Amino acid sequence: MCEARVVIQDADGSLIEAIEDVTTIVPEDGRLKLFDLYGGHRTVEASLKEVRLLDHTVVLSAAEA
Repeated sequence: MCEARVVIQDADGSLIEAIEDVTTIVPEDGRLKLFDLYGGHRTVEASLKEVRLLDHTVVLSAAEA
């Protein structure tokens, strides 16, 4: 399968699960829109930090407040 798990890393380095089974990530107006395998989506204010292809994981950095 090609789906990924998306986690958000906060300021203290903790990883927070954002959404699983992500198939598409679309940048939109300074945000990232995450679409999952089942037709759901979630929009997050974060930036791309790392893509771990072997782990099927995308790490985002939380937007600074």
